[in-house]
Amino acid sequence: MRRRARGGAAAGGPPRLETERLILRALTPDDAAAVFAYASDPEVARYMSFETHRSLGDAEAFLDLTMGRYGSGDAPDWGLVYKGDGRLIGTAGFVAWEREHARAEVGYILHRDYWGRGLVAEALAAMISYGFEKLDLNRIEARCFAENAASARVMEKAGMTYEGTMRQREFLKGAYRDMKLYAILKDEHRRP
Repeated sequence: MRRRARGGAAAGGPPRLETERLILRALTPDDAAAVFAYASDPEVARYMSFETHRSLGDAEAFLDLTMGRYGSGDAPDWGLVYKGDGRLIGTAGFVAWEREHARAEVGYILHRDYWGRGLVAEALAAMISYGFEKLDLNRIEARCFAENAASARVMEKAGMTYEGTMRQREFLKGAYRDMKLYAILKDEHRRP
């Protein structure tokens, strides 16, 4: 069961969040070309659960799905806009939400031109704060392919703790894949 946002997202999408270098905002149909720009890059899609986008229609379908969830109070997804140039450079959001456990999982993707700058860790930190402070979550998790060292570093930078590797957890891209699990608890987030 997915959890409804209690003090957060407006019916038209998630609330706007800002960090030092990013604006996290609701996605719109106008974002299709920007989404296609990174989701069509095989290197970007390599560690994602979806296949590389082959047409603008793939990006439009993703946006339709995401925006369709906005009005339902379902887990919010944000577009990541880099303040330095105003470009939509990725997406991030709560990809799974369990009300009865006050638990959510986060996911993210970033255009390759912006890798290595700490931007996803910055976005993730804002999402974690939002999840604990506005959505009253107790636990926030994230997973990555075991071989995706860069994503594991992002989770660690955001204060998440490595909890273990789930062997052959998911069948993705033609093979059973090991997944690393990271998490942060509300009481850990409050620590100075």
